[in-house]
Amino acid sequence: MTTNIEIVPYDPAWASDFERECRQLEHLLEHLQVKVEHIGSTSVEGLGAKPIIDIMIGVENREMLSSATSPLLGLGYCYYPCYEGEMPERRFFARLHKLQRQVFEDVNQLPPGNEFPPTHHLHVVAYNSPFWKRHLAFRNYLRTHSIARDAYYRLKVKLANGTWESAGDYAEAKTGFIRSIERLIELIS
Repeated sequence: MTTNIEIVPYDPAWASDFERECRQLEHLLEHLQVKVEHIGSTSVEGLGAKPIIDIMIGVENREMLSSATSPLLGLGYCYYPCYEGEMPERRFFARLHKLQRQVFEDVNQLPPGNEFPPTHHLHVVAYNSPFWKRHLAFRNYLRTHSIARDAYYRLKVKLANGTWESAGDYAEAKTGFIRSIERLIELIS
């Protein structure tokens, strides 16, 4: 089975969608004193993207990561502990169309993306962790360097025209470009 990747032109509504979700998340998680950031391609004006809002929620330390699980499930997000083996520093959640409050312990349980497409991805991490810093630096670089932003957009469109076993394979194909920008950021920092 293959996965279709849809890249659409930048939509200014993504920013207001994030702001609306951000207010709700900040209120829901105020007891954790979270920081909420819009990351990923939908956070960069002028960059086409999969129409999924990526949100990074920062908590004070790694021990607090799981404290967000119950409130986020209550808000209707699905929780993916199946990814914690490869990324123990992150808790991953998604808001899926027509599916709520599910916990996916095993990657073999994951629902087909074409039946339950995600509208939002949440990454709960410790703020000031390497994950936090890396994602903000990449976003900020693309926001201020239109040549890199446009090159990334072209790459994403080209890759989206390919055939992928999973969205993860598509994401992996972008890694070389992302790492090259991260190395550039390190050089100029």
